[in-house]
Amino acid sequence: MYKDIFDHKSQKELDNCFLEALRDCGMTCEIKKGEIINPDSSNYIFLVLEGEVNQLMYSKDGNEIIFFRITKGSIFGEEDFFDEKRTSVIYKALQNSTIKMISKNEIDIILESNPKLYRCFLQSMVIKNRMIMMEISNYKFNDSEGKLADFLIRLYYTEDINMDMKKHISIVLTHEEIANRIGLNRATVTKIMNKFKEKAYITISGKEIIINDIDALKSLTNIPI
Repeated sequence: MYKDIFDHKSQKELDNCFLEALRDCGMTCEIKKGEIINPDSSNYIFLVLEGEVNQLMYSKDGNEIIFFRITKGSIFGEEDFFDEKRTSVIYKALQNSTIKMISKNEIDIILESNPKLYRCFLQSMVIKNRMIMMEISNYKFNDSEGKLADFLIRLYYTEDINMDMKKHISIVLTHEEIANRIGLNRATVTKIMNKFKEKAYITISGKEIIINDIDALKSLTNIPI
């Protein structure tokens, strides 16, 4: 299921759709690593030209939950834009990034001349909805080991390299970041990661995680992948 949801060819086509339609529009913004993007209205869609951005939310007591990592060619803010309501999500640059900030007036003009772009926006929102569905299933159905295994499996299927090779997960995540993504504490993540290494399910090479036995990880999750 994950392999179908995180289809690399479809994702590249979607990224190209947005880059071709939107890269010359709007205002270009240079965002520093760690900088917060908190739009004051729902009247904008953002396109990542370079870099990476996390979509996240903070609780009243400062706890963080990360929903999506948004990379080059992907958009954010489309849910608020089409619903015409600003939510509590914000965006944080993971590295120095270049983004386009495109206004409602510009989007409306583009859609009039290129109505096929509606499908790209719809596809983007469907993918994000399915990702959230999978994360909720992970919270509900899996124990701590299953939660981490499921998270690594999802990262495995989002990587765009030869699936027959040992799997390097190029996204660099600290144990604290992983814990925030799957609702565990850092100490628990570290303990389970060490267990996975001892069993040779994974290897750590520098800052990269290498998946050695994807089937073993799949056996730990209660989600029908």
